[in-house]
Amino acid sequence: MSAVYRSRKLSRLFLSFSLALACLPACRTKTSAPETVYRLIDLLQNGNIVQSPLQGKDPSSLTDAVFPARSTPIPVAESGENLLGLKRKHNFKGSEANILFSPPESSFALDLVLPENAAFDFGIGVVRDRNAEAMMTRRENEGEGVEFIVRLQIGGRKKIVFQELLPLPPLREERTRNFTPYHIALPGAGRKVRLTLTTAGKSGAFSYWSNPVVYNPKPQKTNVILVSIDTLRADHLGAYGYAGETSPAMDELAKDGALFLNTITSSPWTLPAHASMLTGLNGIRHRVYTREDMLDPEAPTLAALLKKRGYFCAAVTGGAFVSSAFGFAKGFDTYDVRGGDITRPDLAEECFGDVSQRLDALAAKNFFLFVHTYQVHSPYQSPSPYNTMFTGERPKRTGFNVLKDLGGEQGVFTKLPGEDRRNIIGLYDGEIRYTDERLIRPLIAKLRRMGLYDRTEIIVTSDHGEQFSEHGSWNHGNFLYNDVLRIPLIIKFPSSRYRGKTVASVVRLIDIMPTILEAAGPAGPDGDFDGQSLTAVLKEAQPQDRAYLADIIDHPSADDKSGLPTRVATNSGPWKFIMNQPWSKAYLDLLTAPPPGLPRFELYDSAQDPGERMNRAGDEPELVRKLQADLSGLYASAAFKKGSKARPNEELEDQLRALGYIK
Repeated sequence: MSAVYRSRKLSRLFLSFSLALACLPACRTKTSAPETVYRLIDLLQNGNIVQSPLQGKDPSSLTDAVFPARSTPIPVAESGENLLGLKRKHNFKGSEANILFSPPESSFALDLVLPENAAFDFGIGVVRDRNAEAMMTRRENEGEGVEFIVRLQIGGRKKIVFQELLPLPPLREERTRNFTPYHIALPGAGRKVRLTLTTAGKSGAFSYWSNPVVYNPKPQKTNVILVSIDTLRADHLGAYGYAGETSPAMDELAKDGALFLNTITSSPWTLPAHASMLTGLNGIRHRVYTREDMLDPEAPTLAALLKKRGYFCAAVTGGAFVSSAFGFAKGFDTYDVRGGDITRPDLAEECFGDVSQRLDALAAKNFFLFVHTYQVHSPYQSPSPYNTMFTGERPKRTGFNVLKDLGGEQGVFTKLPGEDRRNIIGLYDGEIRYTDERLIRPLIAKLRRMGLYDRTEIIVTSDHGEQFSEHGSWNHGNFLYNDVLRIPLIIKFPSSRYRGKTVASVVRLIDIMPTILEAAGPAGPDGDFDGQSLTAVLKEAQPQDRAYLADIIDHPSADDKSGLPTRVATNSGPWKFIMNQPWSKAYLDLLTAPPPGLPRFELYDSAQDPGERMNRAGDEPELVRKLQADLSGLYASAAFKKGSKARPNEELEDQLRALGYIK
């Protein structure tokens, strides 16, 4: 095995996909000692269902039509036994939450030992959609609703601790719902109790409990906030030596934490890169390569593993290729996707508004919050004065949109004059400054006001960079040069541990997940990741470069008989190696401007040639042959099989169309 894989043996890095995605065991109730967190949906088994209208029905009749629209069963690997399909992920106007479907008359009983200061958080909801209208047997008395009741039994005594009548939502053409969240205290700390959830009322109504959780509202763990700023180049931030003042808040955060100067992503575009970020796996393991792919439901995700450690997991994302349709919602209690037009100029500010509300709801919990924004992504059209802050006076362009100005992905190889290029870069820098001022700075300020800053691990990173025609291409997703592979990574640890630490050695996007899990504490076997915790790197005086693997397929039909992606990149010592397959005919047929010709192999001295201008493959033939053989053998052994397929809905397709990814 070549030096490129010395830091991680091939047999460990790339075990078979089926072994890596082994089913995680569902949690079980303990009665010998109180748990810190009881997720009632996860604990619920068939024996806990006292009553349900779905009991006794022919299993073949339990189709999507008898459940709320835009809801799917929670996989067994995530939440345990789900015989009637009552455990569901329900998406309402972009916000996806775990629900326990409880049409009247339903009743569920669970035995648990209450923790200290026991609190019970839950939401009650009634949704009205085409499925609900077909199921309701009585249509008179439209004001009639569903009664939600929580009973607590301690010893032989029963007590109602919550009772509320929720009216039916109004009947409209679109889906409607009534929903209210609640937080109540439970008596009986340290004692074994029976908790019963009951719904009663209008037959056929689509009522549900949302994320019912019993917990101790005195968090002891390190909170985690992972911020992914889509399409953010590392070399356009002040902390990385950029001359423009694009990132004062991020620069300050870097001074209070650890700054990783050479972090490499596993893919130059959003979907597979986030799959790696949230699984700790390279593409060859998670199998997400094309726009039709999604994470395997069995894959251990960061949220699912933090959930096992007692964390409440929430996400606020920009949608599109970070939507729940691609499997990213696994393990999250709530997964919020901003709906509507995701090309608006004020995405970062709106994102912080949602993040601020979510933080208020999480303040008393041990939490993991994933934040994602497309603000820096094309189109570059930040609000004034940011849109002219870096362009100089009277710029030719006050906005730039790959979709409109280059004809979308089909025109990314279009050549533009140098003045245009400088103008566009200035617009991009304005997007960064706007994100810095309207998302990162207020986020840090809010955490300080809430008293959460010191005990929260804050990670700011990106999925990939952006190209400004340095190698003949705009946008991203075509090449594996450092313009798109080198991403920022700033980690502010609790109590500002490692304050001022700078790491120059190569690390990877896939290292973020193991780093977070290590800080969150043990919870049994987590699975085999390609990434490794960065703690060892931070402690070593002169850490070695970690070997990375990045790849891309230019079109779903691009697979050739060798099983290799269109492009693959890795590193060995100071060398960066890229192996290129010919452009696929399907991709070439889409283009309005021809791509540059590429050599079969590219080899760059990363120390002497950071801009990757001088191909040294002809000077090092033995090294090239060795790396070629290693990579070819690696992908051949993996069989390069297809993964699971996503099912985008109309709203998601509109978002992808707005970003220029589909016509």
